Amino acid sequence: MSYNHTGARRGKAKRILDPSSGLTTQTSQPSAMPQNPYMYNQQVPLNNGMPMEYGFNIPEQSTPYGFTTPPPMQNPMQQQQQPMQTPLPPYSSRDPMKDAFPTPQFATQLLAEPMVANIAAHYGNALVGSGKQQIEKYVPVSALRYYFAVDTDYVLMKLTLLLFPFTHKDWSVKYEQDGPLQPRYERNAPDLYIPIMAFLTYVVLSGLALGTQEKFTPEQLGIISSTALAWGVIELLVHTITLYVMNLDTSLRTMDLLAYCGYKYVGINVALAISLIFRKFGYYCTLIYFGICLAFFLVRSLKLRVIPEGHTSYTATGNKRRLYFILCLAGLQPFLMWWLSYHLIS
Repeated sequence: MSYNHTGARRGKAKRILDPSSGLTTQTSQPSAMPQNPYMYNQQVPLNNGMPMEYGFNIPEQSTPYGFTTPPPMQNPMQQQQQPMQTPLPPYSSRDPMKDAFPTPQFATQLLAEPMVANIAAHYGNALVGSGKQQIEKYVPVSALRYYFAVDTDYVLMKLTLLLFPFTHKDWSVKYEQDGPLQPRYERNAPDLYIPIMAFLTYVVLSGLALGTQEKFTPEQLGIISSTALAWGVIELLVHTITLYVMNLDTSLRTMDLLAYCGYKYVGINVALAISLIFRKFGYYCTLIYFGICLAFFLVRSLKLRVIPEGHTSYTATGNKRRLYFILCLAGLQPFLMWWLSYHLIS
């Protein structure tokens, strides 16, 4: 049987996009790229023809359910080189006290202004002046300067006078127009430098003497120093009350009494230092000698301060009371020297 090809229908073959969709009409939509006419069920790529990276091409769209796309991986060496940037916290989470006060740089710039610096200096001077006036009401600062106006020559001459007072002739204290000469210019004037230094040396030598006897403890230094201070305060009160009760008008001040009573620590230190070598025999010999020297020194020094020569207003009865006061003060010093040091000798 012969095939008559002439009877076949001439024309182009009809293309069907989806064979399973049946007879459907092709909608006219613009395509991003031309389609292959010989491929069935052809789909348009999602990346519009762009090359795919890492085998996947995820479209840029908002991810649902709170998931975020992780950032691309970076080189670890580049991460180390990049500086860390700490984001500022929101204003609601900041400390309100830090925002309320200025920074140190602002304060420095403010103080660098000439007007502000002058105001601060003026206010500081006024504050120091008022504080000085308040302190001088209770502590005689200007008077204390007089008792510490010493130098090396004065200290050496004063120690020589305390150890060998019998060779000294002139015991008078020279005066200027506004008061007595300072100790650096007058070795007969009382001072507080030697008594204070002698007291500190006494505490150190007491610890050394106890250490040689294997009796030293740190608490002993506090006990010794507090005991000596207590006896000093009691002695000063007794002398002050005696002058008031006996109604003695003298030129002695409270600081003068404190200085004269503090010279006994010089003899105590010498006695303790000799006792480290010669024990009790050297201690008692030195204590007796310096007790006599200190009593003689106090009698001659206080005589011109308590009983001035040629003063006509003083009566005979008043002079006796002044003499008794001088003898009591001078005779009490050797006893206190022994009382403050005998327990330190083995």
